[in-house]
Amino acid sequence: MKAVVTGNEMKAIDTYTIQEMGIPSLVLMERAALSMVCRMKERIDRADRILCICGAGNNGGDGVAVARILFGQGYSAAIYMAGNPEKWTEETKKQIQIARNVGVPEYNELDLTHIRVLVDGLFGIGLSKTVREPYHTLIEKVNQWRGRRKERQVWAVDVPSGLSSDTGQPLGCVLKADYTVTFGYMKRGIILYPGRELAGKCFVENIGFPGKSLQVHPSAGFTCHVQDFEQLPKRKNDSNKGTYGKILVIAGSKNMSGAAYFAGRSAFVVGAGLVRILTPEANRVILQSQLPQAMISVWEETDRDSLANMLAWADTLVIGPGIGTSEIMAQRLKSVFAGSQCPIVLDADGLNLLAEHEEWYSLLNGRTILTPHMGEMSRLTGCSIDELKADRGKAALKLARERQIICVLKDSSTVVSDGKHLYFNQTGNHGMATGGSGDVLAGVIGGLSGAGEGLFKAAYMGVFLHGSAGDAAAARFGFRGMTSVEIIEGLIEILKN
Repeated sequence: MKAVVTGNEMKAIDTYTIQEMGIPSLVLMERAALSMVCRMKERIDRADRILCICGAGNNGGDGVAVARILFGQGYSAAIYMAGNPEKWTEETKKQIQIARNVGVPEYNELDLTHIRVLVDGLFGIGLSKTVREPYHTLIEKVNQWRGRRKERQVWAVDVPSGLSSDTGQPLGCVLKADYTVTFGYMKRGIILYPGRELAGKCFVENIGFPGKSLQVHPSAGFTCHVQDFEQLPKRKNDSNKGTYGKILVIAGSKNMSGAAYFAGRSAFVVGAGLVRILTPEANRVILQSQLPQAMISVWEETDRDSLANMLAWADTLVIGPGIGTSEIMAQRLKSVFAGSQCPIVLDADGLNLLAEHEEWYSLLNGRTILTPHMGEMSRLTGCSIDELKADRGKAALKLARERQIICVLKDSSTVVSDGKHLYFNQTGNHGMATGGSGDVLAGVIGGLSGAGEGLFKAAYMGVFLHGSAGDAAAARFGFRGMTSVEIIEGLIEILKN
């Protein structure tokens, strides 16, 4: 796992490194500039004319150092100082002095006529106010220049100027980047949309922040990478089907058997030993044909005692895909919540019914994972979708803390919270915007929970795995051609490898 930080968290790490660990700010600045130059040299040509636009803060100092290093290595690099000289930081003043001593060219006016590569060192992670003039006009001018020719490149220093490093939202306007080189740790605003798109391809560079600085100033946020697949539950030779969890999937309604199939199938694929599906009679034959390895029970034959036996049998419940929101289903869910003690993954129509029956939270006993998309989250919280998207992390954290649940807030950039921590997902793609994808996720999380994973870990690893499966499916079938069937195939491929 890798830390994902806010602007203030990164500032605290930076300050501790400088003041307590004794690593000078100029040393960190030099390392940052050098790491950026190394990344740029992989994608630029010697003949390219490069302009570094620099602000008054240390982000501007980084930009000046980038120009000086490139110039020293024979590239045609120049500087344009956009910030007020009276507000230059001491480090930026020093970098300008060194650059002038070396002979790096400076522009007195912003002229992009012959520029092919632009380095954005205007604002850094400290920006919290709306971008004002003259910077607004400057950013719009650069964006227009970038958009005229595909071969032009913009490289952002740490974060694109005008982007909130915490929420990924534009602060008035954003200087759109093709590449962003961010230092130390990934920033939340570069993972969350629209920031992820505005930042382009992102590189995280270690410029020498000691591990102790993150221990002293820990971040609530984190993300997963390929090596984190090692966290998945290990299977043992000396085991049986009961070892890997018994999942009760309460899903489906008439003409909605697919939701039950996808949830049950994906639970099996991630390793569940046994899966029972409780669904209407209309789905029995279909599911027995599609998923013969699952046990099928139907509501029409389920009385109070048989329901109690099923709930006692299960290690985890997956509830909601395709069940509808009828009054009789509401009564059934209340009985299920009251009669069960095991973990619950609540999805889809289960969430819509919960939004109508807030008193049910008292029955969930801190053992429930909610998996709302933005529309369902809006119904659960009473907030508009625009309000939720303005700060996805804050929304998930708040619901998890207030309701004592795990929140998987599904979106183009999904976040998961237990009320204390935030997982930011970086896997997945727009091809996963297809019917049944959420049902697959519910089954994946339920399968991991049933195998003994803690609720929070089952939730964030399920999201990570589900998105990785979508990426594998897109690589094989393309974005337009993939459906939830292909996502499950991607899941099988990921787990095999």
